[in-house]
Amino acid sequence: MDYRHFLKNHLAVIIPYSVILIFGIVLLLTFSKIDIHLAINRLNSPFFDQYFKYMTAFGAFLLIAPIIIIMALFRYRYALMAIASSVLASLLVQILKRIFYADSPRPKVVFQDICDLHFVENVHLHSSHSFPSGHTAGAFALFMVLALINKRPVWQFLFLMMAVLVGYSRMYLSQHFLIDVVVDSVVGTVSAFTCYFWLDSYKFREKRFLDQSILTSLKSMKH
Repeated sequence: MDYRHFLKNHLAVIIPYSVILIFGIVLLLTFSKIDIHLAINRLNSPFFDQYFKYMTAFGAFLLIAPIIIIMALFRYRYALMAIASSVLASLLVQILKRIFYADSPRPKVVFQDICDLHFVENVHLHSSHSFPSGHTAGAFALFMVLALINKRPVWQFLFLMMAVLVGYSRMYLSQHFLIDVVVDSVVGTVSAFTCYFWLDSYKFREKRFLDQSILTSLKSMKH
């Protein structure tokens, strides 16, 4: 793969994500996670309550799976990239959650004796396994793949924003802190890039059946 050509064609996702990531890191180095969360929690409205309650679902398997099926309608290679990326990100998240940071408390627990937070109705708040954010990793693993396989800068940027909004929704809903979201955005992004390069390598380029789709397979069966 020509990496210079790749970078040139994906600046619409690489540059904005780099800026967002640096901004997040600067916030984490400048303010405490409690102050950051309180600032985010104050920026609430009835519209955002409903919007982010549904937006957060794009980081869950129930919505990731149908999107992957739709990708398979266009090309198996794309769907396989998304599957591999999602599985890798999920595996890394579970290792961090269950082994290294099993006692990480959620905002609900951290703030219970400090102050009242704004909570969204009908959203179940978890108490443990705050670090890292699985929904954020899932969203970045999926939408970064969609951005990488898309040649149009506008769509690359929009897919990145979808992932960012899922990450923000986790903080808005008081399910995670900024540090949880920032780290898992990296986990999801690294998973996406790794699986993209792996399945786009020369070894897999030779496997032409991966460039078929469910639709072409159905047509072949009819003949």
